[in-house]
Amino acid sequence: MYAIVACGVFEREVELLRPNLGFAFRAHYLPAGLHVDFDDLQAALAAKLEECRSDGVEGIIVLYGQCHPDMDRILKPYHAALIDCQNCVDALITRKGMEDKAKEGLYFYLSPGWLDAWKDIFRRMNWGVEEARMGMGSFRGSVYLDTLKDASMREKDLLEFFDFTNLPFHIMPVDLGHFRSLIIKAKESLED
Repeated sequence: MYAIVACGVFEREVELLRPNLGFAFRAHYLPAGLHVDFDDLQAALAAKLEECRSDGVEGIIVLYGQCHPDMDRILKPYHAALIDCQNCVDALITRKGMEDKAKEGLYFYLSPGWLDAWKDIFRRMNWGVEEARMGMGSFRGSVYLDTLKDASMREKDLLEFFDFTNLPFHIMPVDLGHFRSLIIKAKESLED
């Protein structure tokens, strides 16, 4: 049995992929937004990795990007493999997909998990409407990564994010094949 330790923004995607990953695992989801405080992220991640190691799992797959400058050092004492991405967007769409969209301008990406967590993340950053609009003023808009094919049901949430940030939104259909391949590669790296 493997363990997956993941940022909470990935929870619904992981559970959707569960039957198609081809291996048994226990999933552990840490709160979204820990990346805004490196100490909080390190403490939560280390505690969960230690818990998984104590459970005697075959290996631990960590679903985070490079959200902490010492991510490799944090994972080193554990039989853990980090998925190969820079951030949660890079995990859900390919780098080429990001580069293609960047040709149109700078966008802020929202996954379903990010759309659920943005209020708490902004609160942790002490961002009100004014701070959000100032901090995100260079973005042309936001892109909803429709990994769950639920965009039509999320319009109210997207409009609320628009009202807060003043960023018009676009919908980008996303196939979870890339994310699945990152998880599989991380698992296979634990078998070497």
